[in-house]
Amino acid sequence: MKKWCAIGTILLAAVIGLSTGGSAAAEQPTIIKVGVIMPLSGPAGPWGQIGIPVGEAWEDLFNKEGFRVNGKLYNFQTVYYDSLNTPEGGASAARRMIFEDKVKFIVGHWDTSFLAVAAITNPNKVILIARNGNEAVGGGAYNPKKMPYVVFGTPSHERFISDVKAIVAAFPDYKRIGISDSTLGKGIGWDYVDRDLEAAGIRYHHEWYPPGTTDYTAYITRFKEAGCDIIYGAGDVLAAMMITKQRWDMGLKYIKTGTSGGLLDPKMYIDVSGYDASQGFIAEHAAPWNYKQTAVNPKFIKMCQDAMKLASERLGKPYNYTAWTDWGPSHLQILSQAMEKAGSVDDPDKIMNAIRGGTFDTNAGKYTMSGEKTYGSPIVFGSAGALSIIQGDKEVYFSESPWKPLP
Repeated sequence: MKKWCAIGTILLAAVIGLSTGGSAAAEQPTIIKVGVIMPLSGPAGPWGQIGIPVGEAWEDLFNKEGFRVNGKLYNFQTVYYDSLNTPEGGASAARRMIFEDKVKFIVGHWDTSFLAVAAITNPNKVILIARNGNEAVGGGAYNPKKMPYVVFGTPSHERFISDVKAIVAAFPDYKRIGISDSTLGKGIGWDYVDRDLEAAGIRYHHEWYPPGTTDYTAYITRFKEAGCDIIYGAGDVLAAMMITKQRWDMGLKYIKTGTSGGLLDPKMYIDVSGYDASQGFIAEHAAPWNYKQTAVNPKFIKMCQDAMKLASERLGKPYNYTAWTDWGPSHLQILSQAMEKAGSVDDPDKIMNAIRGGTFDTNAGKYTMSGEKTYGSPIVFGSAGALSIIQGDKEVYFSESPWKPLP
């Protein structure tokens, strides 16, 4: 009897230990700091700030599960740095991030400071997951040997080409697509775009305006004279709003308008351009639950939807901006999966080797890094190439031109 009582006491102690001490001993994740360098103040500040609430909500949800490398649990902690949307601001932010805060990874980068940031990150072996632009296209300033730690996680030039193809698919009877951009945007990147549009047999016409332009009537007139029935901009949201309003005021209501980049808030476009003029405004779309031709992991779709709900709860009002999904969060998914494949969270060379030519499953879909011939290194990720329009006061899915791997 004493023997069985002793065994019972041991079992009881074990149960108590599991119910109390077990929770105290729960595994704590190791935190990996990740930087985001983008404008948080100044004229471009609103574009940088708008995605932060939902990005933080998504990261909280991602960190509930975390990810494992060699059996060890990890979480991400995002740290934001203000680039002021200038090369000087970006360089200052990069130096502070690297030398003071010891951050070794950057995601979500999209502004004009790419070259200034890359000049600091590459020598210090900091992985930069960014967009591309005139300063970062095949044959441009990007050099895979001088920039071995750069990844194009959101390829904006390729997306612009997909945008135009999606517009053509939606409007097969179009006459000519007008492409508008500031003279600041001129560069080899447009040669790259023009080459691909011509190869696809797409009819287009360019117009360039000086930065700070407010009266676009002369440019709209030239688009009309060139036979354009669609004007699509290269990401200058204010210019696109003004073109939308002024073409309506000129009586050219048949001309459709839009610009690359996600819709910030339909109400903003309505307030600037007018309700009727803004109807049908075209922009990029990144809500994976709406994709028609691109398959996205249902788990990721739910996480994105839950992040939107969580952001709304925290802000105390509906949060509707969807363009955040395939920027920073997708870049974090690429980074975590590359770390898992590399078996390392701190060796940038092993992580980059896993990224180059690797296949990654993200909010934007599942793609294999490509671009060996075009960019000299397979470091370009894909996108759904989806568009939305303003319908009433809502953002509504419009059309899609799925990503095709680069040669």
